[in-house]
Amino acid sequence: MKKTLLLIALAAGATHLAAKSIDADDLPTSSVNSTIVQNYLDSLAAIVDTRVAPPPHRVVFSPYIFPLIGQGTLYNAVLSQQMAQQQTLASSSTLPSLGSKVDTQLLLVEASNNELARAYTSYPQLFTATQQQLTESGGLRDDISKAIVEEVKLAEKVVNEEPDVKVEEVEPEVKRPNFWTFKGNGGLQFTQSYVSKNWYKGGLNSYTLLSMITLDANYNNQRKVQLSNRFEARLGFQTAENNIPKFRPTDNLLRFTSNLGIKAIGNWNYAAQLQLQSQPYRGYQGSSKNVISDFLSPLYVRSSIGMDYNINKKRFTGTLKLAPLSYVITYVHVDSRVTRYGIHKGHNSKHDWGPNIQFTFNYKIAKNISWQSRLYWFSNFKSTLIENEHTINFSINKYLSAKLFLYPRYEDNRYYNLKKDADGNLTDDSARQTHWMFQEYLSLGFNYDF
Repeated sequence: MKKTLLLIALAAGATHLAAKSIDADDLPTSSVNSTIVQNYLDSLAAIVDTRVAPPPHRVVFSPYIFPLIGQGTLYNAVLSQQMAQQQTLASSSTLPSLGSKVDTQLLLVEASNNELARAYTSYPQLFTATQQQLTESGGLRDDISKAIVEEVKLAEKVVNEEPDVKVEEVEPEVKRPNFWTFKGNGGLQFTQSYVSKNWYKGGLNSYTLLSMITLDANYNNQRKVQLSNRFEARLGFQTAENNIPKFRPTDNLLRFTSNLGIKAIGNWNYAAQLQLQSQPYRGYQGSSKNVISDFLSPLYVRSSIGMDYNINKKRFTGTLKLAPLSYVITYVHVDSRVTRYGIHKGHNSKHDWGPNIQFTFNYKIAKNISWQSRLYWFSNFKSTLIENEHTINFSINKYLSAKLFLYPRYEDNRYYNLKKDADGNLTDDSARQTHWMFQEYLSLGFNYDF
């Protein structure tokens, strides 16, 4: 730092001498003295050229270092900064700053003022001018009020034209969400048995074919109203040697169920149900040719009003229906079969009132095993009907599956050992017998969900 101050002082001194135009004519005429003075001036000029002036590649083009290399002048900014520092140091131990430390220009001005302040106290004889004198002589200007902003050209040509965009009027299209969902399932199951004529235990060749389809159309507006519709159809035939008739049905069902639910509270809904049930093909009694059922013989029309409780778990979904008021119509189209279903001769229908309970569920036992169940209970306070269907599906892949169907049924309004009066109507002492019925089949075949 001392070397730097010395160089600055020497430079200032050289400048001062040059300003006063000191030459050999102002010195004594002695040749010895003139030679010494001339050599001194040449040495001083060489020092200034080599040590004070930086090499060309290190020149910093900044106006903030002009006070360091210009004529020795007392600047107001230097004195103001020193006075401000003295006042701050009197009340704080930290050094002051002119501004943000990240501003390199302010740091440069601060450092330059500090160096000039040290030169003022160490070499006061080198500073013969003041800032006011330089301003009056035109060397300094303070009348620049508008900041000089460097213009940066981002492009040679800037196109500032409004884009020609044509906006066409578009009619808004309002699409209402679709609250309907549709799905279905179809299957074709079959079994085959062959026995040679000389088989030691005897037997008959037989073939069994079972087709089934289920269609669902459900509505849910995600608020209060839910409507579910399901159509089920099953028809299976068995044929064997010496069968009369050749094809006998093993399963025979047509059923349509519609449920309307209005949300009440939690999982409870106000519910109304309508169900139609019949069969597509005639049915025979045992191995005889006696036809005991047919299409619309019988036809059950069941309606009920009550409450539903919905269960929706990860692997278990179900619905419990409680209907204190239920209305069942039993209709038989063929007159000769009406008495078999508890209908008086000369009529084709009967009407029953009473409570009704239903419970349906679907349980995912494993990845490829599911269990579907339906429980139906109805009573008119004179007779009772219970139907309990179970279907266990074993899925082999997307198209192959095996089904186990179990169907126990309880009905005590069927009449046996019938006694009739002269008009052919059932008498009051007709023997009514409680009767359990059961149906089961295990099949393998094609299955497809859509």
